[in-house]
Amino acid sequence: MSSPDVICVEDMVGSHGRLWALGTIGLGLLLGSGAAPARREQGPTQLAGRDWRGFGPKEKDAYVAGFIAGAAAVRGNTAATSVDTTPSKAIDVMRVAKQLPFPYSVSVYASQIDDYYWWENHLDVPIVDVLVRTNFQLRSH
Repeated sequence: MSSPDVICVEDMVGSHGRLWALGTIGLGLLLGSGAAPARREQGPTQLAGRDWRGFGPKEKDAYVAGFIAGAAAVRGNTAATSVDTTPSKAIDVMRVAKQLPFPYSVSVYASQIDDYYWWENHLDVPIVDVLVRTNFQLRSH
């Protein structure tokens, strides 16, 4: 049992929908904190190469880490067989079984995205699409 001053993730996040909302809010706060110039109103799923180029190294790592964690949490939530299974426990099980949806490190994905957006004609492609394409290519080798 936790003390009244300690808030557990399980207490804050009771469902997949709330987990998704908290992740989206967190990413929105990060991206809206002045890390990237606000050229247009858009959600994190619509950010593209020009946005990526405006991020510093910490913002790039945070975006990719959030994406990887979100994908693992969603997969873990759908794979969990018990209501008592927390997302972190489900992710640990997937990690041991080598079943994470995005198994490589943040730095691997970030450097691949940097390389992709080096080309000017790629700048309109959403970051989400590049992440998924990169993961597919890495896992295919």
